[in-house]
Amino acid sequence: MKLLVATDAHIFRTPDGKHWAKSIYGYSFWTRYLDVFDSVRIVARVKDVQEIASNILLVDGPGIEVFGIPFYQGPLQLLKKYYRIHKCLRGINNGCDAVLLRMPSQTATMVWKHLTKKIPLAGEIVYDMMDDVNIPNQNIILKVLNIITSNNVKKFCMQANGVSYVTKSSIQKHYPSYAKIHGETKEHFETYYSTITLSENAFTGARDFSNCNELTLVLSSVAMNSERKGEKILIKTVKICRDRGYNVKAIIIGDGTLRSTFEQYAKELGVLDNIEFTGLLPSSDEVRKVMLRADVFVFPTQGEGLPRGILEAMAIGMPVLSTPVGGIPEIIDKKYLFDPKDFEAYANEVCSLIDNPTELNTMSTTNFNKSKEFKNDLLQMKRNEFYEKLKLLC
Repeated sequence: MKLLVATDAHIFRTPDGKHWAKSIYGYSFWTRYLDVFDSVRIVARVKDVQEIASNILLVDGPGIEVFGIPFYQGPLQLLKKYYRIHKCLRGINNGCDAVLLRMPSQTATMVWKHLTKKIPLAGEIVYDMMDDVNIPNQNIILKVLNIITSNNVKKFCMQANGVSYVTKSSIQKHYPSYAKIHGETKEHFETYYSTITLSENAFTGARDFSNCNELTLVLSSVAMNSERKGEKILIKTVKICRDRGYNVKAIIIGDGTLRSTFEQYAKELGVLDNIEFTGLLPSSDEVRKVMLRADVFVFPTQGEGLPRGILEAMAIGMPVLSTPVGGIPEIIDKKYLFDPKDFEAYANEVCSLIDNPTELNTMSTTNFNKSKEFKNDLLQMKRNEFYEKLKLLC
């Protein structure tokens, strides 16, 4: 049986016809669906390139088919290619037995509009759009687009046969499924699981901060194309801490159109020499190697589902400071969650933790123990149960 999966992944195609992805969407990601289905058709934006970087991931492999739609980034490019995209999506599920959409996603939403109505349909809800809808003082056009996207997710959750969420209860409050409202049946069902992949080697144990007198902070942001992940807040936090006489440094993982802006901001604040910009790293293994050089994961994000960066940090025993958005309050004590733009609060907490290494030890142990709930073998069991229910409808 073949499963169609639609996602907002960015995929690149080289002249030899091979497909590549910059971050998590390499072949190993898609094998989760092959535990239950024989093959997977991936629907995603595909961009033709002449060559790729050495640290990029191969998407192709046994059981994987890539169906590319015209590549776009942002509402303006989407508007220009809207007709072409919808034209190529006609009959998109022909030859497929079931469909799974990773939402919210503009690509997945467009696929949804072209599906045969009776085909079994499920969704993995990976982000809480209400965080975006509720961003204060946002551009009115962006506000309207966020509301439209949010409403689409609400409608989808009521129409899909099965819905899985990356949070235990947070996203569900805003986007309830048909099963939640009307009761679970063979045709309608709901569950939750993280979409992260944490293998056994991702878990290194709790840390000992007993002799701590300095801290290296780290933030992992795959695409630096906006300020929503809090890079500037982290940079400002380093500045404040150092001005107070604390030896604080930072590592920022990722790349994007705003990387040079963040580097310039660090230079203007006089802390560029204290902040390492790694660029985009090709795999979770490489990310982990860098994160192991740091002490505390700081993530002042404005909106999330259940961020993989936090879970990866917890698995290597890192204390975490973040924001009360998405499913983060389900895994991090509210004491360590602050307003996304409150750099003073982050700086105060970092300085306090340097003065209280015992608290760092407690945070490390608590986070590591919590992370064990997200081991991949446990998550894959829950995924397979969900996929099997979808398969039974075929």
